[in-house]
Amino acid sequence: MWPFSWLKRRIHHTPAPKAPVIENHLDDKRPLKTPPGSEKLMDNLVTTQQTLEDITGVDLGLLQDLITETKTFAKELETLEKTVKQQGSATQSLDTYNGSVEDAYNILQNTVGQSPDVIIRRFFLGRKHRVPALLVFNDGLADNQMVDQDTIFLMQRYQNAEELWKDGPAIHQYVHDSIVSVGHVTVENRWTKLLPDMMGGNTLVFIQGASQVLVLDTVKYPARAIETPDTERAVKGPQESFNEVVLTQMNLIRRRIKSPALHFDPLSIGSYTKTVVIIAHIEGITNPELVMSVKRRLRGVKLDGLQYSNTLVPYLTTHPMSLFPQVRSTERVDIIVRDLLLGKVAILVDNTPYPLTVPSTFMDFYQTTDDYTGNFWEASLERLVRLFGLFVGLLLPPFYVAFVSVNPDLLPLKLVITIAGSRESVPFPPVLEVLIMWIIVEVLREAAIRLPKELSTTLGTVGAIVVGTAIVKAGIVDSIMIVIITLTALGLFTSPVYEMATPWRILFWVLVFAAYFLGLYGMVLAIMMILAHLTSLENFGVAYLSPFGPMRLRDLQDSWLRLPLSLLKKRPSYLRPVKTRKMGSNIPKPMKNPQLYSTQQDRVDDDIH
Repeated sequence: MWPFSWLKRRIHHTPAPKAPVIENHLDDKRPLKTPPGSEKLMDNLVTTQQTLEDITGVDLGLLQDLITETKTFAKELETLEKTVKQQGSATQSLDTYNGSVEDAYNILQNTVGQSPDVIIRRFFLGRKHRVPALLVFNDGLADNQMVDQDTIFLMQRYQNAEELWKDGPAIHQYVHDSIVSVGHVTVENRWTKLLPDMMGGNTLVFIQGASQVLVLDTVKYPARAIETPDTERAVKGPQESFNEVVLTQMNLIRRRIKSPALHFDPLSIGSYTKTVVIIAHIEGITNPELVMSVKRRLRGVKLDGLQYSNTLVPYLTTHPMSLFPQVRSTERVDIIVRDLLLGKVAILVDNTPYPLTVPSTFMDFYQTTDDYTGNFWEASLERLVRLFGLFVGLLLPPFYVAFVSVNPDLLPLKLVITIAGSRESVPFPPVLEVLIMWIIVEVLREAAIRLPKELSTTLGTVGAIVVGTAIVKAGIVDSIMIVIITLTALGLFTSPVYEMATPWRILFWVLVFAAYFLGLYGMVLAIMMILAHLTSLENFGVAYLSPFGPMRLRDLQDSWLRLPLSLLKKRPSYLRPVKTRKMGSNIPKPMKNPQLYSTQQDRVDDDIH
């Protein structure tokens, strides 16, 4: 019987409606009833177990697990057979909840009830006229206080439970409106939706006679605190980064964009993980075709599990095999907000603190927060330094290899003599020197990343000095090569986005070998091939080299040179936003304070008189 005894009462001398009696299976010790087809199989397994008990070397635990699984499967068949008989021949789908708390308990017990973190609780709704109910939640992901005080406590102490019987199938609506005090409540009746909701931290409430199940939002994730960005640091500006909870990510963005035009469209990806993906955009600014295209691509993603946001990058790019990143990934909140205000689309992925923004151009990977928190002179200087660092890191070793190995006649005679004197005791050609030194740099870089922060600084400083000094004294490389490789390593990492440094580190070797075999001609040929590839890239209809190719003079105001913010009145034209202007056309000029001006004039007049 149900773990509580029924109390028959009378209200106004009228017998209360009789509630269905639900058997208690929580402590049921009776032998499990099985369909006829499975009894023989189970008897054979038990006989086999008894036979193998006297044989050494046999893992009886595995056999016991097999018997347990068979019993569970038999129970599932029994529940399924019972449900089919109750529904009849022309019935609703087996995926639909049929309104029976007993059947719901059996289904939950045979699917997720065996997991220790899933709590299944039976109770009665109401104090006088009690209605059987069932509650299930995931311990650890659901807020226990909301489950205990805002749900079970209120439902058990409800006085007018007899009104629930009159409503019949709409009983869930009455409970939703008058009893539970959880803020966000929805209804669902499909098991394929209910079980993932419960595993995500929601609480399911089954009520006898109700055709719908209440899904209470009791989610309380264990989340990391909001910290300062580690990979994209800024001198000035906000110091907040995203964490792994997608709800917190939306809150951080909503706190900065309070307009109702900011839309968050949810999507679930992953057959097993059911990862929540949010597509964020601002209606009235972002091109609707861009939003539809992003949704269409993400709906076509078929994965068993989604753990990282970068897993979606191949589905969001037109050229997934390209070396160059075409989707911007950042942990900074202010960068995502800025891209949304420009008319881009942001993709937030649960369980990863790195949202994505599309479409992204080549220039997006060389712009930082500091470019907009300082004046335009400082921002333009920093961007030119990054451009210079790119050229130095990419072209300095290939130039050295080309001039020393293939085209020494193009250098001044004194410089040739100096280089020849420094290389007199070096046994290796220049290309092999570059290879040796760059391998050392990559090993030091990888070790500095993997080691704890306190040790990585020491390793990077001491390791570089000790190895550089020792390798020059050993005569393996010359001192000029140490200077060249040092400038190369610094130049390639001037990119504020880490993803952009990777393709240049790979193409660096293409230029080095082209210079070694063909000299300056090989370098020019390799650079032309790289530029041709960059010009061929496009994503969501946006050219990768915008605003340089095709040339848009208006968008050049915020490229390698950043003009004053008062002149950046319009959004980039390559995004084709709905609203092109982002600030008023009439900017008032600074005017003198009349009171201060008159005081100064009076003081001047007093001095004269």
